[in-house]
Amino acid sequence: MERTVSRSGGIGRWGGLALLSFLALVAGLIALPFGGSEGHASEPGSPRLGAGNPVVLILLDELPTASLMTADGQRIKRNRFPRIAEFADGATWYRDNVAGGDFTGWAVPSILTGSLSNRLKIPTAQVFPDNLFTLFGPGRTVHSLETVTELCPVAICPDGHQGEAPDAKFANEFVKAKFYRLDPAQINGWITGIPSGENTLSFMHLELPHLPLRYLPDGRVYPGRSLLMPNDLSVKHWTAGPAAISFIQQRHLLQAGYADLLVGRILDKIRQNGDFENAMIVLTADHGISYDPGDLRRDATATNPGATVNPPLIIKYPGQTRGVVSTASTQSIDILPTIADTLGAEIPPTEGRPVRQARPDRVMTVSKDLMSQITFTTEQMREDRRQVLATQYQRFGKLDLWRLGPRSKLFGRHPGRVPWQLGVKVKFEAPAALRKADHSRARVPALVGGWVKGMDPGKVIALSWNGRIVATTRTFLHLGKVRFGAMVPPSVMVRGKNRIKVFAVGPANGLYRIR
Repeated sequence: MERTVSRSGGIGRWGGLALLSFLALVAGLIALPFGGSEGHASEPGSPRLGAGNPVVLILLDELPTASLMTADGQRIKRNRFPRIAEFADGATWYRDNVAGGDFTGWAVPSILTGSLSNRLKIPTAQVFPDNLFTLFGPGRTVHSLETVTELCPVAICPDGHQGEAPDAKFANEFVKAKFYRLDPAQINGWITGIPSGENTLSFMHLELPHLPLRYLPDGRVYPGRSLLMPNDLSVKHWTAGPAAISFIQQRHLLQAGYADLLVGRILDKIRQNGDFENAMIVLTADHGISYDPGDLRRDATATNPGATVNPPLIIKYPGQTRGVVSTASTQSIDILPTIADTLGAEIPPTEGRPVRQARPDRVMTVSKDLMSQITFTTEQMREDRRQVLATQYQRFGKLDLWRLGPRSKLFGRHPGRVPWQLGVKVKFEAPAALRKADHSRARVPALVGGWVKGMDPGKVIALSWNGRIVATTRTFLHLGKVRFGAMVPPSVMVRGKNRIKVFAVGPANGLYRIR
């Protein structure tokens, strides 16, 4: 379908100041110094390309659109991701967007250049001389935070971490060598330093909800201990069983909640700057991930496009105030040409096209490892995503992020006195940390893990904290032993008063105490 953008007053009135504002926002998207606190005026003597609207590009990492969706796939799930949902209320959500690649090393360059990449193309400005930063950086103040690619040259991004992987021969080696642990202080510094006004370009590659899984929706961290990742990441397929994969996916959703929080802070800063109305704001991700135990985790296959290569794409155009859900066949390579089209700028030819030109019968090519490619239509992606959503909601139900799990009607229940199930023994991991748990701390034992003897994998158990059920999960096999992991909200933790009980869950949600 064609792009169906609805704006205040309609497309016919989207011009003049609104267009100029949008162009300025696009300009602000491109580059950000590593410190994140100050923007750099790039080549002040150079002419600006296109209109001067502020441009902001927020790039998340390893996030399938399905993770954000309601069960019917029609809306963003507001009780889990309220800030992204609110942003979409006044923007255009390209719900069926397809990535340019299934790995950061070739997915991010496709966004920043408008053309597909591959493992032989190291993501640097030398290899990709025409990109978001080099085209739209001159004549603008560039504010960029990106540590894993080097498409922004030193002249524009003097603190852009250039030259950190000189020996890498392939794009995947390059990215892995530059992958840093997330630094919240650096991110907050970047947000504080978002420049205001026209002729600004702000870009952030926010590596969330990408592994490692350690963040809660409010930004606090939790120790994973022996259950940090109950799967062998050295292979491309899942080695864990369905229950362990569900536990990993639950933590992915919680970490996506932190991404939602940071996106909200970025949008708030743009509003504080007085630029929200006139800015062009692009929110997307590089690629997704599959939680299907029978498929590959990250590599795109014919059976997982709805999970691996359907990253979100939400664009607020200058002057736009009403939200639109578009079913256009867009691809991530369309982002740069869409920015240029909106700003009225001419750029060198790209494989992508402005989203308003997307055809409904489009066949999209996605880059993979080992120089291979795979093609999808939008309908093929949608069909797979329907199954992804069905599985996701079967695993977790429809409640908020702190009530994800099987038998969701148990949340909040007071178990009272129930019979013990004989022959089952439960041992907590780090029990002292659980006893000392304190909701006021920045690091909390939200992952409650342990071992179970006398119970098979795949059984539902519930955990109560101070007399109320706060988590449900399933047992799973890990390293030859039956394990469990449950995510507990910090709000229930009171130092010195933490009473934790574990229950087996039977038919009709009957409870049997096992710890």
